[in-house]
Amino acid sequence: MGPGGYGMSIQVLIIGAGGIGSLLAEHITRAFAFSGLSENHILNLTMMDGDVVESRNLPHQQFGHDNLSHPKVSIVRERVIAIGTTSQSLIRVDAIVEDFSEETDLSKYELVIIAVDREEPRRIVHANANQWLDLRARGDGFVMWSHLDDLEILDTLPKLPEGISASCQLDGAIETGNIQFGFALAAAHGAQWVVQWLRGGSPPSGKMYSIHMGELPMPEPSQGLVE
Repeated sequence: MGPGGYGMSIQVLIIGAGGIGSLLAEHITRAFAFSGLSENHILNLTMMDGDVVESRNLPHQQFGHDNLSHPKVSIVRERVIAIGTTSQSLIRVDAIVEDFSEETDLSKYELVIIAVDREEPRRIVHANANQWLDLRARGDGFVMWSHLDDLEILDTLPKLPEGISASCQLDGAIETGNIQFGFALAAAHGAQWVVQWLRGGSPPSGKMYSIHMGELPMPEPSQGLVE
């Protein structure tokens, strides 16, 4: 269920400002600032990520050479401000240059979006956020799941080892030029979910999708995958 309420201030946190998070932030702020969404709500969007821009990010993330060694969240914030999304007082974008952890206070956010491929943030957010959206991508595929879907089904998917972070690109993809765009699908589907949530409508249900193979069936809870 969406936030509802005319003129209500909505606090949204995006964890991760890489391939998924940077695109998602731009999609959401554009849709909010330049459409009728802003007639009903005031959006406070916070992005959180301790990473800086590296050269291996350039083939698929929303950064350029001038951004190298700068914090990703700061660059994304500057980009959406330059677009003009914050020219009115109905939207505010904040950047937190640090990694998400158990010390992060989630209580003030109506929605927490996970856009980083690590197990610890997922576990913490699933357990503590009132409403959440989990976006993940690998190669040409993505998974979208939310608090409205059955968490037991999502938990049957193979998990990364604790402390390990995975890229949305397959091993060797950048070096060979085999760039794949599952991350862009994740951002687009996530943005659609958020827009419907903001409107108080019915957000799309969770899904798993591959560009090559199409929509993939989620496993049944009783058919847990072997890791």
